[in-house]
Amino acid sequence: MRWWTKQPKPSKSNNPNTVEALENFPDGEIGTSLDETLQYFGSVLKLASDLVVKRTVLQVEGGRTVPAAVLYIDGLADKQIVHQFILQSMAERVMPDSGMDTLEKRIVATNIKRYRSIARLLHALLYSSTLIFVDGQPEGLAVSTEGWEHRKVGETIVEPIVRGPQDAFNEVLRVNTALIRRRIKDPGLAVEGLQIGTRSLTDISILYLKHVAHPSIVKEVRRRLQAIKVDSVMEGGEIEEYLEDNPFSPFPQLMFSERVDKTVAAIMEGKVAVLVDGTPYAMSMPGTFSSFLYSPEDYYGKFMTSTFIRWIRLLALMIALFLPSVFIALVNFHQEMLPSQLMLSIAANRVGVPFPVLVEALLMETSFELLREASLRLPGNMGQTIGIVGALVIGQSAVEAGLVGPVLTIIVSFTAIGSFVIPSYNTSVTIRLLRFPIMFMAATFGIFGLVFSFAAILIHLISLRPLGVGYMEPFRPSRWENLDDSVFLKKPSFMLRFRQEYIRPLDRQRRS
Repeated sequence: MRWWTKQPKPSKSNNPNTVEALENFPDGEIGTSLDETLQYFGSVLKLASDLVVKRTVLQVEGGRTVPAAVLYIDGLADKQIVHQFILQSMAERVMPDSGMDTLEKRIVATNIKRYRSIARLLHALLYSSTLIFVDGQPEGLAVSTEGWEHRKVGETIVEPIVRGPQDAFNEVLRVNTALIRRRIKDPGLAVEGLQIGTRSLTDISILYLKHVAHPSIVKEVRRRLQAIKVDSVMEGGEIEEYLEDNPFSPFPQLMFSERVDKTVAAIMEGKVAVLVDGTPYAMSMPGTFSSFLYSPEDYYGKFMTSTFIRWIRLLALMIALFLPSVFIALVNFHQEMLPSQLMLSIAANRVGVPFPVLVEALLMETSFELLREASLRLPGNMGQTIGIVGALVIGQSAVEAGLVGPVLTIIVSFTAIGSFVIPSYNTSVTIRLLRFPIMFMAATFGIFGLVFSFAAILIHLISLRPLGVGYMEPFRPSRWENLDDSVFLKKPSFMLRFRQEYIRPLDRQRRS
């Protein structure tokens, strides 16, 4: 089944700085006639009602005037920059000639590029630049004038913590890279840019520490991104399966996070981060099973507290995955494993229940999943209210109606609470998904079905190797030196002297 996970090879030209990457743009070069150039751009963008064309003239020595024009997209370009630094500079200054060299020197702007290619000029225009054309000149100027509206840097919503930084990524790529550079002032921080999507041309940045991240991991991430051939990329989740080694596995193999400090910590460890324009989340890879159980708060408090909380998370993981199945197996097949008084109490509570215990569990689990999704879709506090009230009302009504037993209601409630303890949302969803087939195995084979399910999951986890790194690191016996920062133990910060060895960092030393 390796052919399922075989990654495509990149095409010969994946560099966004080449014309071949702009295959949906018209090819050719502009002429020297300003009227013909404007007519051509107007015909290509005839359905673009937000295209703004400003005609002006250049004052040339000798009293001559040369027609010129400025084009920009309303809403993408900053109007104040266009009028104050471009139009006024062109209209008020007398230039010795109307050449592009002279005009480029007179415009007060930092990022100015000259193109003859129509594809290049169109791409710059749609990317929020302002175009300048002069009659008689066979080329145009593209001035960077980005000024679109965007959401301000706010607090974390999906991954809240009690102690630590509260800033989160937003949808603008350059804001996100700046947030990371604000925390990592190392000149070795690499920020590589590329574009994905033949029509959307979505900007993507690859971030890593040059002298820490292993070159083979960086090279493989870059290769997989360059191999993606789609029309558009609207969100980072669309390229997640292209980056995974086993896209058919239910377990996440790269970390999504809205937290800046969590992404910075991953980069400092030697991992590679990927930011997608329009996505308020960062992807960091390779991801391991233990990394999805960590929280940034673990490193901001006492090591004893952090270790205790990690054990609680591990217990919550086992409860969320196996607790309903254990109850089904004990009630159906292994009543002798329970104390007699407890078994009699469970049997008495199930008197009058018309369904087998498996159907009971499925009804309750499905109800909780529906309530969970409904609470997520409803706005603000209303969603939380519906989730809490709905669970109480439905659970109590189901018990009073005799559809389910009260013991199973308690077990399903504990299961739901356990899934909320897991810090990673994607891992929590995976646990919720696997819970249902394990329940069927327990209802069919009892404890043997549980053991078989656990063994199958464990074998699958061991077989995963995202970007050549074992998914179950650092649990292998040959890696005991890495257990100083694992799901079982978190040593004091002054004892964490080395980076995790399984990521293969070029520099393992954390402290000099």
